[in-house]
Amino acid sequence: MDSATRYPISFDRPSRTPMTVLGAGPNVSHVKVSSASVDVRLGWAFHATIPRQAVVSARSLNQDELRGPFRLSVLRGVNYWRGTALVNGSGTGLVEIMLDPPELVRLGPFAVRMRRLIVSTEDPSGIVAALST
Repeated sequence: MDSATRYPISFDRPSRTPMTVLGAGPNVSHVKVSSASVDVRLGWAFHATIPRQAVVSARSLNQDELRGPFRLSVLRGVNYWRGTALVNGSGTGLVEIMLDPPELVRLGPFAVRMRRLIVSTEDPSGIVAALST
């Protein structure tokens, strides 16, 4: 059996309560990394099971590096733009995961293709290290 390491998605104080009430809080949000896949979930609002062979890179990302509409510092939850999904409960601890080929993911009830995932996590260096092996 393949064991997975669970990394909690990070939430800042202002977003924790509203996101919990909406069913996308800390208890139902995580990144699980195994040798076969990366499973990312933000409650009902986002779900992706990504084959490990589709992950081409992972790195810590500073909020200053975000482009387009993702530069808005108030964005929380699930945001999608041109193949990039921002899945976060805070603006810190961001990890960028690049995929090739793009993978089909769930944004609530919708299926979309994603080639880049930005996720906030309590252990960004742990996820980057796990995905770099």
